[in-house]
Amino acid sequence: MFDLDGTLVDTASEIAESVNRTLGEEHLPALPPALVRNWIGKGTAWLFGKALEAATGDTQIRSSALYTRLYPRFLQNYADLTGLLSTPYPGVKNALSKLHQSGCRLGVVTNKERSLTLRLLERHGLTKAFEVLVAGGDTAQGKPSPLPLQLALQQAGVSAGESLFIGDSSNDVQASRNAGVTVWVFNHGYNHGESIDLSAPDAVLDSFAELTERLGVAQAQPATL
Repeated sequence: MFDLDGTLVDTASEIAESVNRTLGEEHLPALPPALVRNWIGKGTAWLFGKALEAATGDTQIRSSALYTRLYPRFLQNYADLTGLLSTPYPGVKNALSKLHQSGCRLGVVTNKERSLTLRLLERHGLTKAFEVLVAGGDTAQGKPSPLPLQLALQQAGVSAGESLFIGDSSNDVQASRNAGVTVWVFNHGYNHGESIDLSAPDAVLDSFAELTERLGVAQAQPATL
């Protein structure tokens, strides 16, 4: 199972642009992309709340009429930009093909809303790689709750001990620990501005080539997904 943002696809640029486009429509100041990047991973509602809080200085903004009015506009701006300013990390498609050919069953578990997740996967040609998808809103709580991972395991009909979760943040590590799933993380993603080593995952990966090597499928011939 894979996380999406910061794990499979580098989406920070289009998320930051979506935030700033929405703030600009309200004549609010733009935010540094590096700041927005640190908020990725807990779902779009939480992220936009943090952005609006930073732009207005109002720590209670998420309970305001302004947030209620602007959040749907942010979702529309993000939907318009999804897949246009993002890129899969190097080696993603090759690695997924090798894993698929080797008999691994693949899934995505993300806090991103389902519609945005499907659009992102489709625009980058990744949809067919995955037989299981759990997205934001599919469970009562998102990661770091174990519920999304548990739902994915249920859909696949496998146990926690038969699975591996691959992410990029402390959220992913905590969700995996809560679900009893082994967790590996990439060091190329978004971890709220902190070193991923501090989260004590079971392994830290430098690349998708290292992932396939560790899983023993590096020499497999890529299959068409």
